[in-house]
Amino acid sequence: MPKRFLMCPTTYFDIEYEINPWMHTDNRVDQALALHQWRQIHDTYERIGHIVETLDPVKGLPDLIFTANAALVIDGKVMLSRFRYPERQGETRYNQAWFESNAKRLGITEIRLAEHNFEGEGDALFTGDTIIAGYGFRSEQPAHRELADFFNIKVISVKLVDPYFYHLDTCFSPLSPEAAMFLPNAFDAEGVAAIKKHFKTLIETTPREAAAYGLNAVSDGHNVVMSNMAPTLAKQLKDHGFNPITTPITEFHKSGGAVRCVTLEIRT
Repeated sequence: MPKRFLMCPTTYFDIEYEINPWMHTDNRVDQALALHQWRQIHDTYERIGHIVETLDPVKGLPDLIFTANAALVIDGKVMLSRFRYPERQGETRYNQAWFESNAKRLGITEIRLAEHNFEGEGDALFTGDTIIAGYGFRSEQPAHRELADFFNIKVISVKLVDPYFYHLDTCFSPLSPEAAMFLPNAFDAEGVAAIKKHFKTLIETTPREAAAYGLNAVSDGHNVVMSNMAPTLAKQLKDHGFNPITTPITEFHKSGGAVRCVTLEIRT
């Protein structure tokens, strides 16, 4: 069954401010290379049978390309993000407008703005019948109750403790309902225990390969589209029966992002 993803072209992507440890305004984006890398991810999804929708880029909103942070979408219901930092709060109106204008076509039945700080699939990853939700740097734990009530789905809260892994999707990635990969050091002890209890198969990676954004990946249950800078993790995935598809992400890495960050799954 093909998945449907939302992506935003990199027309206005750059490092214009610093809101995470990876971002440095003197480390500018190579615009042509960023577009090429974005296109490689986009075309990979289509090549393996998935559908890609596009959100129009907006000048002055360089991080709009990180569509994973826009919302969480499950069964046609959309929980829009409430961004912590003012630099990103202007994105919400454009994300909301896109969902509203495409609601009928896609079968979207309800759109709601989170009441608490919540940054979409950056901090909430749906797998099987459960949402794994992170908090500590961007999203607030009370938002997890909102998710549980809105989607009527079990939510497992995990606390993030390393500012270099400020979003859940930088240090954890579900591969299937039974399998996931993660960096234990990015979580407190209770979070590690909760993740280990929930998944039958867990692939642990090193801080070095997590810092190369190997965990910021998208899986369809077999294919795993991921950074090309984490070769050991790619081999581990192969050994567990997955098909890693590696792609360069250097320009997104400058802003603290990679494959998952530029991809929002639309489940309707």
